[in-house]
Amino acid sequence: MLMKELRLVRLAAYLTCSLMPWLACAATAPAEQDSQTRSESNDADTSGSTRLPQINVRGWWVSPYLVPDSSSATLTETPLVDIPRSIHVIPESVLRDQNAQSLADAIRNAPSISVNMGEGMRDEFLIRGVKTKSDFYANGLRDDTEYMRDLYNIAHVDVLLGPAALVFGRGGAGGVVNLVTKLPEPRHIGEASLEAGSWQHWRGTADIGDQVGESGAFRVLAMGEDSGGFRDHYFLHRYAVNPEFGYQFSANTHLDLGISYLSDRRIVDRGITSQNGRPVDVPRDTFFGAPDQNMSDGDVGAITANLSHDFDTNLKLVSSFRASDADRDYLNTYAGGAVDGNGEFKMKGYAHSHHRRSYINRTDLIADIDSGQVKQTLVFGSEYSSQRDHDYQTLPSEGSKNLPGRFPIANPEIAPIAFPYLDRDNHVVGKEFALYAQDQLSWGDRWKAVIGARWDRFTVDADYRNPEVTPDHTYNADNTWSPRAGLIFKPIENDSIYASVTKTYTPQGANIALSRKSPDGANLDPESAINFEIGNKLELMNGQLLITAALFHLELDDVVAEAADGSGELVNTGAQRNRGFSVSADGALNDQWSIFANFTHLTAKITEATEEADSGARVGLVPRNQFSIWTRFAVSPHWGLAAGVHGESEKYTSYSNNVTLPQYVVGDLMAWYQTDKFRVQANLNNVSDKHYFPTASSDYEIMPGEPRNLMVTLGFNY
Repeated sequence: MLMKELRLVRLAAYLTCSLMPWLACAATAPAEQDSQTRSESNDADTSGSTRLPQINVRGWWVSPYLVPDSSSATLTETPLVDIPRSIHVIPESVLRDQNAQSLADAIRNAPSISVNMGEGMRDEFLIRGVKTKSDFYANGLRDDTEYMRDLYNIAHVDVLLGPAALVFGRGGAGGVVNLVTKLPEPRHIGEASLEAGSWQHWRGTADIGDQVGESGAFRVLAMGEDSGGFRDHYFLHRYAVNPEFGYQFSANTHLDLGISYLSDRRIVDRGITSQNGRPVDVPRDTFFGAPDQNMSDGDVGAITANLSHDFDTNLKLVSSFRASDADRDYLNTYAGGAVDGNGEFKMKGYAHSHHRRSYINRTDLIADIDSGQVKQTLVFGSEYSSQRDHDYQTLPSEGSKNLPGRFPIANPEIAPIAFPYLDRDNHVVGKEFALYAQDQLSWGDRWKAVIGARWDRFTVDADYRNPEVTPDHTYNADNTWSPRAGLIFKPIENDSIYASVTKTYTPQGANIALSRKSPDGANLDPESAINFEIGNKLELMNGQLLITAALFHLELDDVVAEAADGSGELVNTGAQRNRGFSVSADGALNDQWSIFANFTHLTAKITEATEEADSGARVGLVPRNQFSIWTRFAVSPHWGLAAGVHGESEKYTSYSNNVTLPQYVVGDLMAWYQTDKFRVQANLNNVSDKHYFPTASSDYEIMPGEPRNLMVTLGFNY
């Protein structure tokens, strides 16, 4: 019996190491498929008289390319193959291999997403053709402060495509991005990295943790960066720290507490302008504006808590809380018009400060019911949130962002200017209360379903302290229902064919109250969206590879967008229809070869003419075709190579369809060498030195892509 079990252990270890050859483990070690240091011991027989020796395995810097389960879409830990909607989980291993420097770098690994420049100081995307700067979440709780997020403490990035109001509340018409952070674990953690690269790029990270007593654990994650950039005058100074503590009160009750702080100071760079419907022909490092004045300085802090209690094996309570405080000062000048026949253009500017304090709590009661014929997982939940904002802005001239005169394209840099005129001084309180219910059902061996609904009451109380505005106070309230339903048929165990319909509402009150200097339009009807989707999810390679294909049709009404001239004013672009298909492949092709790839074909059009937009106009920054392929090959347990290519077809900068960004394809390379104590990685990006334009903020704010550049990272495990 003993010899038989020893042979089984050795066989399991051999298979594990052959499937994950990058782990520095012996052929006899029963290593687990994760990125942590493990210690295992097994009894050789039922009497416990013989014990196998303890074996330690190191493999901290590599984890699989496929995360098979997620709670982001259903509030319960569910296999991706059993979720009747498009969800894409981007693991830390992919972000590390690509040396992703921002959330924008990370999300190109998911289909149907394109990047808005976000005025050079915030994360902003178009998800299935729907623009968003607020559909961001941290561990399932709203994090819609406008800032550039860092990836130093991220375990994986979950991207949900299509309306997601049942789980996340208001917004999310195109989808949401949920950042799942690293938590304390009852084991020793000791990792650090140093990074150097082109344009004086310097960055360091640390991740340390351990068990505290028999029931506690802590973890501290930190980051610091001092970098330049390929654009003239660019700099970035930021640092962050995130201590976490976990405590197991009993076998049934666990608490996680965390504090995070991020400081970010950078030059505000809003790119170059256009000429004759294309990006103006200037060197890609050319800066437009006042380099000694264009600055963004922001601080974001948050306190989080998550308490879970199992009443028994079938009933669980989870309560999550997040409080955040964000301050941002933002001063900039930028191109506000196209270059004319005289080689001159208009320039705009403003000074802006924003303070937001947010509180949110979500409580879920989760019950598992098995009647024999039907199995159910029921979720009953409530959510309450409160946001207080102070939004203050001044202009260079009374009532206008325009700077006097015109400026030559030959010298687009200017001296600092004054901003003496008040544009807005808004004080806003937004509150949301929601109740929701969801049922995940399965019956027989072939059928599963998800049904549910959410009721939201969202209120905005806004005080406009601007004497030119009458009235100077507005109150807005919206009550909305957001239903969802999805059906899955599984012809075989590893294949799911699904159909779903979801609906969501986005109240206009908060967005307009925060973005306009007057309450005009604050009581517009909520933006509504309904999404129809069919798809297929197929697991291959013994569950190591997931192929996902989806066909979707999204209808939106009462759409509000920012004006095409970059002024920041909100305009109504009527109704919108976005439809297309996407396909992705995530995971391992064999024991050495991993892949993360996607392709999307998407048409997003305005379907009802308004004063601002024509019917039939294409939505800005949405290419018809886009793709990303990243693949890694482990030559041996110690070294390997990776390569990627990503690109887009041509797209317009805005709904005006006046300025076109050309199509592009960009390639990247990576190589690594590692032992059980350190890893060195080199990333060569934009190998062909392609001159391209990946994103914009308006018709006159276009960002060139990075030239060829090299990044080298040295990682330590201690």
